[in-house]
Amino acid sequence: MEKLILEYLTSSWNANYAYQTQFSAVPKGQNGDLAMSFFELTKELKKTAPIIAKEIAEILEKCDVIEKTEIVGPYLNLYFSNTAFFQSVLNAPLNSEIMKGKKIMIEFSSPNTNKPLHIGHIRNHALGISVPNILEKSGAKIIRVEIINDRGVHICKSMLAYKKWGEGETPESSEMKGDHLVGKYYVKFDTESKKDPTLIDQAQQMLVDWEDGDDKVHELWKKMNQWVYDGYETTYHRQGIIFDKKYYESDLYKEGKEYVLDGLKKGILKKKGGAIMIDLTEDGLDEKVLLRSNGTTVYMTQDIATTLLKQKEYTPDQQIWIVADEQNYHFKVLFLCLEKLGLIKPNNLFHLSYGLVNLPNGRMKSREGTVVDADDLMDELSDMALVEIKKRNPELSESEKKKTAEQIMNAAWKFYLLSTSPRKTVTFNPKDSIAFEGATGPYLQYAGVRLQSIFKKAKTAGIVNCDHPDADCIELGVPEKPLGIKILEFQKTIEKAAENKNPTYIATYLLELAQAWSSYYTTHSVLNAKTENLKMARLALAKKVFEVLETGLGILGIEIPEKM
Repeated sequence: MEKLILEYLTSSWNANYAYQTQFSAVPKGQNGDLAMSFFELTKELKKTAPIIAKEIAEILEKCDVIEKTEIVGPYLNLYFSNTAFFQSVLNAPLNSEIMKGKKIMIEFSSPNTNKPLHIGHIRNHALGISVPNILEKSGAKIIRVEIINDRGVHICKSMLAYKKWGEGETPESSEMKGDHLVGKYYVKFDTESKKDPTLIDQAQQMLVDWEDGDDKVHELWKKMNQWVYDGYETTYHRQGIIFDKKYYESDLYKEGKEYVLDGLKKGILKKKGGAIMIDLTEDGLDEKVLLRSNGTTVYMTQDIATTLLKQKEYTPDQQIWIVADEQNYHFKVLFLCLEKLGLIKPNNLFHLSYGLVNLPNGRMKSREGTVVDADDLMDELSDMALVEIKKRNPELSESEKKKTAEQIMNAAWKFYLLSTSPRKTVTFNPKDSIAFEGATGPYLQYAGVRLQSIFKKAKTAGIVNCDHPDADCIELGVPEKPLGIKILEFQKTIEKAAENKNPTYIATYLLELAQAWSSYYTTHSVLNAKTENLKMARLALAKKVFEVLETGLGILGIEIPEKM
């Protein structure tokens, strides 16, 4: 509707002025379907908002989508004509084109191959699934990538522990996922190094041997890393994650070293205690090591090389990193390093940071002792969902029950973590997240299941061809208006979420939509409507609600089951 009104004002009034008007929900305590405000125009036109509102109200008298207008203070409240309004509702777009033509690369997950994915990763993954989907729905071309940190001292710690105490154990012999098995030896190293501090030096030497190409070290490294990759793929598949490209730190550390040495030659970097540093004190930061005194590289070195390789291979308009806010400083340094070395402009780089994930009771079952593994958390949620499904739908086959439990599990953690703004710390409560009622993913799934039930009953009753019956829009009226207005907000919600790179806008919107439908359906039957035309119109409206709900949940990486 906003688009239609803007087009009318552009042709009947002034294009420049028309696009400086603002649209919003009607303020509380006022009536109407949509509000217009003119705060930006008051200075330019040198008129008060009520005077501008009066002038626009007179122009809109001839607009066939407007039934009447009402000036309330600085606002011009619009009342839409039923037919035009509901035609717009039933044909409302499920996407946007505000980012059409943009190419954006998003890096997320980016684990270390010395332990399993943990509860912090699942918040990263919730954002890594939803943010690219939001930008894609806004018209952008998205490239999803991850950098796997597959080398370094931390990797050598688990390797050294396995070499000393592994005794040939494998994922098959231990009946453990490969990433969990490697994580077991990382914990073992931590325990043993407290008894024998020389293990730290041995791990450092193993990294030097790795960089020198030692065959035995490389053989062990490849074997253990493959165990981890296999374990990660199982978790990614379960969560619905697919990458367009994977980068490996081991492929890039030499290039990173060359950029650092070149920076030293140019006098941009300096040597201190044998290490190569960059001095960022004038930028309010400090000195940062880019190459250790023993010649080995650090994370920053690889990140410099990876950023440039990604830019060279895909030429994105923007690179986005989804990484916890613990690394805020790291990215400030990275962007400054790239700028000072003359390699890339930082305005094309963006760090999407997010807060920590805590648990209400300290910790749940975990193979790591103090870290909650993603697999354990998903297993627990899936088991909780399965118990509920068996109560509600005992007629389902075991495979159907398991599939539904997995769908509900994914909805539970994804929605719970996305319903809080990324930058805030969140306390994850598994029991609350899996609830079928309240502000949860399963509640929204259930709303979708109930809508599908209406459609199945309509089909059984022989009601067909009810998709968008524009001729019957006149049958819809005041009771359906709030729901129609909410549907029309979907496109703007996508745009707001894209502009802020924040899926919480989508999560909040979907709750409001489901609640609006529930409130409407409680007092207005679809299949028992008084007339056939009204029945068809309401059914079309219900289908539109489902389309928006399904699309919105899809953006968050959530499927609607057939039964719950």
